[in-house]
Amino acid sequence: MILIIKAVEKRQAGRMFYPLSILFLCAAAAVPAAAVISSGSDYQIESSVQDNGGGLVLSGGGYDSKGSVGQILAAEGAGASVSGAYVNRAGFYNPPHLTFQKGLPAVITFNSGSASLTLPPGAVDKDTFDITLNKDPVSNPTFVDPSVINSANNKMERNEGAWARLFPENITEMFLFDDQDVWARPFAKSGTISMRYKDDNDDGVLDASNPPVRVDSIKTWALDESLAMWAKLPASSFDRVSRTITVPFMGPGVYAMLGTVDESVKDTYAFPVPFRPNGQLAGSGAGESGTEAAGITFTNVPQTGDIEIYTLDGRLVRKLAIPAGLTIPKLKWDVRTVGGGRAASGVYLWRVVSGSNSKTGKLMVIW
Repeated sequence: MILIIKAVEKRQAGRMFYPLSILFLCAAAAVPAAAVISSGSDYQIESSVQDNGGGLVLSGGGYDSKGSVGQILAAEGAGASVSGAYVNRAGFYNPPHLTFQKGLPAVITFNSGSASLTLPPGAVDKDTFDITLNKDPVSNPTFVDPSVINSANNKMERNEGAWARLFPENITEMFLFDDQDVWARPFAKSGTISMRYKDDNDDGVLDASNPPVRVDSIKTWALDESLAMWAKLPASSFDRVSRTITVPFMGPGVYAMLGTVDESVKDTYAFPVPFRPNGQLAGSGAGESGTEAAGITFTNVPQTGDIEIYTLDGRLVRKLAIPAGLTIPKLKWDVRTVGGGRAASGVYLWRVVSGSNSKTGKLMVIW
């Protein structure tokens, strides 16, 4: 099958774009083909198509295509096809505008994996519509005033601290429109949006974050333009293999991944217990009872707060402040009192407090 998409003459920013034909050779119509969206110089592809035998006309900007429907697209490609069936050559918009049909699912994915979007059939009450994904709405806006985003960022940092600082690669502007208007209403059915976070060394901390942002604290937020504030979206799901967070969403807008200070205490525990540095199993390895130099370690501690150690009758033995900027979530107690002397052999209670969260446990010291 031969599919020809013809680009008509178009003016943009004082420049003339001349007629251009794009030739696609399809070896087998039975094999679905996902078209890569090309980019380079003054052009990006506006819409690309996959032949499902729809026989309908899709129009947008400089392209008309017949006998095909565009539904599964990958943006940012180098111009070669995913399956070998399609080759894209040129377009007009940056970021690209991708054309879809009402009755079929819409799927867009950046090749970098930084963001992807899925809309179910019938989510939009328009026969055909364009979707655009913009990865740089602050410096290169399309629909939302960057000052609104900056105001929301400033409010977030004031409330949550520097952990909530926005990273440029963690934001996506998504809008839907046609020749008549921009879609500003909720969808009839919820879609999903996925965004990729960077943790290349797999240490559980967002790369280049300072103070360190723990991956577990990252959430997906939607911009409330009327209030210039970020609103947290519910039901985030993590895929730690692909390092993506996916959330349902009900309308177009600006979406971002933002961290918060990690105040979770549920996984905090102390080891070794019992602590017996002079016993037969003394040592700092797995299953051993510790050494005086290594002391007792509290692991999976929150990023702010304190750890308190008490005697069974409630007397405070030591209070350890969790230091700011703690990258590895561990804190050592040297098994000494506030006065500097050894804590006596016996059973102690410990309590970790962070924000409104707290957890209590027991430990034993045997000299």
